Amino acid sequence: MTVPEASAAWEVEQVAGELRETYLAVAAATVLLERTSAGYAHPAIRQARRCGDDALDLAGEAQRQLSDGVRRLHTEAGQPSIGDLVEVLDTARDQLGAAAERVGQLPVRINAAGQQLVDAGQPDAATETASGQWSRAAEQLNLMAESLTAAVEALTSYTEGLSGAGGPTT
Repeated sequence: MTVPEASAAWEVEQVAGELRETYLAVAAATVLLERTSAGYAHPAIRQARRCGDDALDLAGEAQRQLSDGVRRLHTEAGQPSIGDLVEVLDTARDQLGAAAERVGQLPVRINAAGQQLVDAGQPDAATETASGQWSRAAEQLNLMAESLTAAVEALTSYTEGLSGAGGPTT
């Protein structure tokens, strides 16, 4: 790969990283919208939900296109061996697993702090709002941990298939 190609691929990989972060923020917002607007039939609420879902679909497709383009450049430059690929994927899996474990512990701490806030005195609007927001944040973090765990499982399955330890992969 030439220096200009590598530079362009690096820039696109940076954009893809920012897109992933934005995707997570949009996904969290759409989950929050779904949960808080359940039962509301107003057209604006329905449109907001549809637009959020559409945005996630479009972001996913853009991510695939960016990744495919970068992959093609890397393939032209020389494809890494299966062993190298498995090693990189195992590293990513381990990092995702550590993040899942760390994030999975946060909701308990958040909920304990919320309970401490409620137990500290008479509930007022600010206390109820804060503890409710903290509870929703804990739910989001639980979903994030589940998503990370699913990513770990997917990578484990894929690398086992690549290395011959599992069944066929695609």
